Amino acid sequence: MIQISEPITLEKLLPLIHKLPKAEREQLRKSLEEESQLDAAILRYQEGEVTLGRAAELAGIHRFEFEEALAARGIWKIVEVDSADELKEGVSLIKNLHKSNEPL
Repeated sequence: MIQISEPITLEKLLPLIHKLPKAEREQLRKSLEEESQLDAAILRYQEGEVTLGRAAELAGIHRFEFEEALAARGIWKIVEVDSADELKEGVSLIKNLHKSNEPL
């Protein structure tokens, strides 16, 4: 594989790519295509156009892989939660249900 130690222009990069064996060129093309697909899915997720699960589908990866890709880019996952009062009420309900199911 080609190692690049400094920024390079597309004009300089294309001749190097053409020198690669066909299998490596295809692998590079596929990798760039997948990365582009992931970037597009992340953008749609960040703009609120799609859910996390749908964005992962668009990127062609599992939801957990998508979350890892977000974390690697320093992007926080958007999570919507109920109010604190509603959460406390839900916890209380669950605790009461557990108590009522305990053997006597």
